[in-house]
Amino acid sequence: MYLSRLHMVNWRTYANGVLEFREPTQRKSVVLVGAMNGHGKTSILMALYLGLFGRFGLRYCEGFSRVEETATSYRAAIERYRRIGAEPDEPTSLEISFRPALAQAGEEDVRIVRRWYFSAQNKLRQGDGFEEVDLYVGERLQKRADSGAEKIAWVHDKIERLLFPAHVAPAFFFDGEQAQKLIENMGEVGIKKAVEVMFGTKVITEAKDTIQQYLVRMRQNVGGKRRSTDREQELNEKVTARDELNHRIATLQQEFVKVEREKDEKERERTKLHEELARMGGAAGTDAARVQVEYLRAEKEGEDARKALSDVVRPLGLSMALSRLSVAIENRLRSEERRESWEGLRRGTLENKQRVLDVALPSPKADDPLLAELAEGSWERLHVRFEGALESIYNPPPTDCAEEYRLGHVKGEARARTLIRLRQAQAIGATQIKNAARRVRVASEALDEVRHRKERVENLPEATKTIRDQLDALNSLNQEYSRKLGMMESEIKKLKADLHNLNEEVGRLQEELSRLGPEQRRIAVAERVSRALEELHEQLRPTTTARLEECVTRNFEKIADKRFRGAQIRMPVGEEPQVELPDGSRQALLNWSGFEKRSFGIAFSIALAEITRRRVPLVIDTPLGNADSEYRPRTLKALADVDLDQVIVLTHDEEVTPKLAEGIASNILQKFLVKFEGSKTGSIVKPDSYF
Repeated sequence: MYLSRLHMVNWRTYANGVLEFREPTQRKSVVLVGAMNGHGKTSILMALYLGLFGRFGLRYCEGFSRVEETATSYRAAIERYRRIGAEPDEPTSLEISFRPALAQAGEEDVRIVRRWYFSAQNKLRQGDGFEEVDLYVGERLQKRADSGAEKIAWVHDKIERLLFPAHVAPAFFFDGEQAQKLIENMGEVGIKKAVEVMFGTKVITEAKDTIQQYLVRMRQNVGGKRRSTDREQELNEKVTARDELNHRIATLQQEFVKVEREKDEKERERTKLHEELARMGGAAGTDAARVQVEYLRAEKEGEDARKALSDVVRPLGLSMALSRLSVAIENRLRSEERRESWEGLRRGTLENKQRVLDVALPSPKADDPLLAELAEGSWERLHVRFEGALESIYNPPPTDCAEEYRLGHVKGEARARTLIRLRQAQAIGATQIKNAARRVRVASEALDEVRHRKERVENLPEATKTIRDQLDALNSLNQEYSRKLGMMESEIKKLKADLHNLNEEVGRLQEELSRLGPEQRRIAVAERVSRALEELHEQLRPTTTARLEECVTRNFEKIADKRFRGAQIRMPVGEEPQVELPDGSRQALLNWSGFEKRSFGIAFSIALAEITRRRVPLVIDTPLGNADSEYRPRTLKALADVDLDQVIVLTHDEEVTPKLAEGIASNILQKFLVKFEGSKTGSIVKPDSYF
């Protein structure tokens, strides 16, 4: 069945709110209902609880988890949930409709209309007349002659038979932020109820209870204990003894499981100590001198690594100081280097000027056949011109050399060294620093490891003695556990043998009494049926629980953090659900974080749906909350893939964001946006809208 319509009148922030849900398909089953906090999101969840189950759904509403389902608390809740400003003559009403979906074509629609009436002071009417509920099946009103509390109880019973029991509802309608309530209520009673209902074994329990009531009534009809014969008195005593024996066996079995678990825990501790002792034995065989050599080598490597890191970091100050001026400084040094080179060439030319002139214009000119014909004045002018030509070779200076020395204190080799250091400082990068730091870290870890080995070798006798003392204590404790388990096992076997004998005696007495009259024969038959049902129930309980654990574990792994890979969900008798880690240790779910509790709640709901194929809509308020970025898409994908007809997610704008919703776009059937338009108008439902 899928939720087809929800109509809320004068309900919390809704003056007249209607959500019409389309029929889901195999591929599209997800409905997103968006609303800001306080705009009417959680009101939808509470409307489902109280609209379907009335006061029997109160304990699952926010703020009423520990409140008894009394008339006083129920009236207080309804008055609290009535819309402020509602007219006194207008009732508060909830109408909830379900329709068959997909493979449920043979079923009929179910519609529940629940109304609460108020006085002129806007208080609930006195007496039972304040509440009224109508049930329609296939649009046919289910009628009953009486009214008031009797009719409401009758309708409640019909709803549970047509849809699902009230105590199962929290597994399918729940607030993700308060998912721990599902776990806190999942002790022995909660799990027993869920498993019995979902697997159908509740039918066996109900049949057994009916037969027990029949037996009590029949024994009273034949005279009860006061008028019973000796045989009947003996039979009653045997039956009472058998019931007490059954109770003793159940209690002893629970104690056996507890002791066995404690023994397993001590065995794991003992195994770890044995492993530690084996490692110490290996250390004892290591040559102490070799450990010392390794220690000295590790110390030297640490010093070298730290020095290398210092060498890398030291020029870093120059690099940071010159980070903006390094290019300008380098260019200036280059230009001054070129000026120094130009000056050197010019100086060398001028210093050799006279030698060049002596070769080009020898004196006296009479000895040179080329110059001998020149007049004396011409020779002098030619000499002056040649001398000027030599001086003009290096004038003006090159354009790329400095006009003056600003860094004149850095010349020659000093300038070359400065340029090299500048380039080195600029070349230092993050990778070099990381590598050097990594080398220091690795060297430190290696030194710590060798130091630890060295200390272990030095302190080995004392350490091994401590571990051996612990092992001796654990061995003694485990022997005591084994002895206790053996005694308990023997006692359980003996009690079961006594129970078998008692059953035979009860059967013999019943057969003997059955010959006394038809009433006794019927009592004997009922006793045999009761025993058979009890044995069947005992055989089915571990099977159903194991199947549920398997399914919850599979779905939990899809949602929960990866550190729970390989873990198993356990539901031991008389205890809260637990997770068994790969190393064999167990943790109670009550000790988990909110996200992990929420993961279990969702996984539990999906598992029940998978096992029983109950087509109950899954309605979750804020399933993601403020979870991390990995949890959100993983959980949303698990919800979209679940084999249910309808998954309704109530969310605010920072939870299932439009971007996150794109990841399951192919599964989304419908979207709603709820907005609070003020106290007079109330919350308005906008179909086909979203944030």
